[in-house]
Amino acid sequence: MVKLAVLVDVQNLQETFERQGYEVRYDALKEFIKRQHGLDEGQVKFLAFIPYRRDDERRIRLLDALSFMGFRVVGKPVREHADGGMKANMDTELVLEAVNLMPSVDGFVLVTGDSDFVALVDHLSRHGKRITVLGPGRGSTSVELIRAADHFQNLDEIPGVVLARFAQEPAPTNGPRPEL
Repeated sequence: MVKLAVLVDVQNLQETFERQGYEVRYDALKEFIKRQHGLDEGQVKFLAFIPYRRDDERRIRLLDALSFMGFRVVGKPVREHADGGMKANMDTELVLEAVNLMPSVDGFVLVTGDSDFVALVDHLSRHGKRITVLGPGRGSTSVELIRAADHFQNLDEIPGVVLARFAQEPAPTNGPRPEL
């Protein structure tokens, strides 16, 4: 029987950490959550919510990797507007999934820093569910979200989950590299 649902707002994490040059290890995150709650694989349902552009090979590889790690991946293509803007929000899908899972789980781990989920946390809490928020540090997690949750933990402080900076790819050159 599933006791815990883990809902990962991949877009929020990727934007926050990539902007700072860090990488999230979703496999380490998954193992940490299972250990922290003393649950085995069959007692936890892991869901990853991720928008993607069909031509973004890196994001498609992330979708596949999450799936192979045992996450149920809820993805949708990014909508591109005529003015060049893009719509890439998965909040509705995450909320609907949480509300549908509510009767069958004891608690939730919400992995995000997005204040848009305060109303969801309040709703789940009113229905007797315990909610842990795992969110980015450095002021990136909404204070309102932290206040609404039963427990908050900074992702930056979980060993092995947020890794050191990406190896920087060399800039393309037009010809031989200069001698140093």
